[in-house]
Amino acid sequence: MSAAARVLIAELDAPAQAALFDGAADAREAITELTGMLRIGMLVSSEILVTDAMLLDGAYFLTLGPDGVMRELGATPGRYPLTITGVHPTLREGLDARLANDAFHWSLPALRGAVGIPAEVRRGWDEWLRFVETGIIRYEQQTGGDAPLRTGTPPASSPEALRVIADARLDEVRFRSVAWQRIEALPLAEADREAVRRWWGDAYLRMIAENAGADWVTFGAEADGHLARAAHDVELPLSTTLVAWARESTPATIAVAWDASHRQRHRLRERPTWSRMRGLAFAATQVTAVSSRGFVLLTSIAKLVIALCVVALAVPGLGLGSVDNVWTWVAFVGAIATTVPFDSLGALRELLVRDPQARFVLHRGARS
Repeated sequence: MSAAARVLIAELDAPAQAALFDGAADAREAITELTGMLRIGMLVSSEILVTDAMLLDGAYFLTLGPDGVMRELGATPGRYPLTITGVHPTLREGLDARLANDAFHWSLPALRGAVGIPAEVRRGWDEWLRFVETGIIRYEQQTGGDAPLRTGTPPASSPEALRVIADARLDEVRFRSVAWQRIEALPLAEADREAVRRWWGDAYLRMIAENAGADWVTFGAEADGHLARAAHDVELPLSTTLVAWARESTPATIAVAWDASHRQRHRLRERPTWSRMRGLAFAATQVTAVSSRGFVLLTSIAKLVIALCVVALAVPGLGLGSVDNVWTWVAFVGAIATTVPFDSLGALRELLVRDPQARFVLHRGARS
């Protein structure tokens, strides 16, 4: 049982991006959180799958643009970690189809109540199209795969609501536009309809991921408890240290960490476990760990003193090397204290602290 070489992240869905930007204190807060998810996804995998809807209708991607996303991930044009997928032959045809569809519901905050397409949105789309059409970013057309829509139990607040959702037969719908129309027509409160949208949307993204040979990843989506869980789906805790590191590190640090953790990433993909996740996190978070000048001086002086003590204990005739001599034990304890890597052990201990909010769930479905 192994993890895929690429992942599709649930929280990058366009409505989820919009909700995060709406709920954040400012755009920087939303960008930092989504960037952290992308960085962890890139650390675990070698490639991140993004749907054309996430890209063209996503506040994060339109705010940063392809150059901005590349900088945040510490990537280069020759090693761009995103792959775009859509039902249309090209990304441009996918955009044109949405623009021609008057019933398409845009999630982009910039398009709410707008008459026509704002110039900044057009410029953002043009930049992403240029990166795809020049081959810097790979585009894959979605083919009619055989993965099922694993909807599981709907998030119904009452038996009556459960019957209403079941009658809509959403588990048979494989197109988002059709599903959204049926959900909008449900005789439910708007909050309940929104829960149904998240529930169906997560199952839809998981289906896309399975058909594309990718892991479908959620960092703790609210609707996850309603998803059908297969026996070989894996939930890996994330340490608080790793989550903070992914959000706060510079792009240069991310680039070095990705290169330095190749072996640990390969081991994790072979067998996803909490132990191997910690091994990957340690390799990544310690790439820029540097001892302070004071610490180096202190340990160097301590090692020199201990070395002199050992030499004195070994001098014939002095009789200092006896086990009954207190200086023998001082040298012994000092040798241990100056050779044990307490800083690294401290970093390992910190990785045991699990983030109370972040959950990294790999949904593989039947293809594993």
